[in-house]
Amino acid sequence: MSDAASPRCARRVRSERGFALLALLCVAVVMGPACTRKEPAPDAKPDVVLIVVDTLRADHLPLWGYERDTAPNLTRFARDAVVYENAISPGTWTVPSHGSILTGRWPSYHGAQRVPGDKILAMPLNPSVPTLAELLQARGWNTVAFIGNSTYLDALFGFHRGFGEYVTGNFWHANHVYGRIVDWLAKHPEPSFVLWNAIDPHEPYDPPPPFDARFPGRRPEHGVMLSELVWQGTKPTDEMIAHFVSQYDAEIAVADDAIGKVLDALREQGRYERALIVVTSDHGELFGEHGMYSHGTPPFEPMVHVPLIVKYPGDRRAGERVARRVSTAAIFATILRELGVPTPEGTNVPSLDEPHDVWVEDIDQKGERVLVGYAGDHKVVRRAAEAGTYTFVYDLARDPGEEKPLDDPRAAAELRASLEAFAAAPRPANLADVPVIDAEHEAKLRALGYVR
Repeated sequence: MSDAASPRCARRVRSERGFALLALLCVAVVMGPACTRKEPAPDAKPDVVLIVVDTLRADHLPLWGYERDTAPNLTRFARDAVVYENAISPGTWTVPSHGSILTGRWPSYHGAQRVPGDKILAMPLNPSVPTLAELLQARGWNTVAFIGNSTYLDALFGFHRGFGEYVTGNFWHANHVYGRIVDWLAKHPEPSFVLWNAIDPHEPYDPPPPFDARFPGRRPEHGVMLSELVWQGTKPTDEMIAHFVSQYDAEIAVADDAIGKVLDALREQGRYERALIVVTSDHGELFGEHGMYSHGTPPFEPMVHVPLIVKYPGDRRAGERVARRVSTAAIFATILRELGVPTPEGTNVPSLDEPHDVWVEDIDQKGERVLVGYAGDHKVVRRAAEAGTYTFVYDLARDPGEEKPLDDPRAAAELRASLEAFAAAPRPANLADVPVIDAEHEAKLRALGYVR
């Protein structure tokens, strides 16, 4: 199916009208005198660029050993940066994980998590919790967000706080958004904070040509929505899974191509070397592991192990790889530390290079509270349901696929105790109003596969 004829394209037409002309103008901006390289003042504050590639599992990138070259630009970028090999997202879906990245708090502390008993509804960020954009804007940074997933990163959920401009769309392919980012950077001098949520790897898997044919396995007759097939009662065949994985990987390549263009623009503008640039994801995706598909599912490793690449100002520590497990919630304190901005009281997670606990929290679609903790090779999963609390321990070194929990009740005793203490600690009340999902928002949820 061509991009022009695809359902996803039809949904994007209105949002993208005029983007082609805008892209041409942006190229002119990049090549023109407005972007002539200028040396920043010695005491100038660096730019901060935070790129969150939606639904990107780490093991589908060459940097993590994937056999397909899905992301050549990120591989190149990593030569100037630090690769955190074992980064864990605090959530299994968009709202709680973005909340943690932007506040440095666990989901139950920043409050943006699923409303118990509701499959799709989430609470906004707690109004009392300061966000990264608010802190940087107050200290002189220009702030802008380009949001490809406006469904769950809508201002409705409080993610717009602190941004001078909050530019949102739904199903915006990254190669239609990067020109806007380049243009914005050309018009705004240092220091600037840019947040970019690139939605491409998220369902529907519908990459534009020529990316759609980049990897083998594509069978257009299977469509663009794996979750829809599963909801209809279809048991995906190996051929179907190969098709959807090929298109998922192609979507990664689309995002990587656009990221490369933004990084090149920063180089052209003389801002790259001094900039603090972070590339990560909010969660992964399942393609049949444990009989599950999509995301927002139990926190198996393909769901929560995400990429994390950080280029520090001056390209410090370029090419370094860190094997220690870290949380993406530590991005918040890391950015503030690098900029010399005090970390606000109530921040749960220190910077990436300070030892810290790694937790995953979720309220699943059944209303059950799920908590995960890590220590060494052990992973403990605690599920609190009406029928009782159940705890499972996995040895990730011996059982990386999490196929068989350990039978030994003494296993990971210290981690179990820490997890229970974390679960029992009091949480701040979130006094935000429960958002109302109108017809337009429900249509967006349906298009992304969240509503049947």
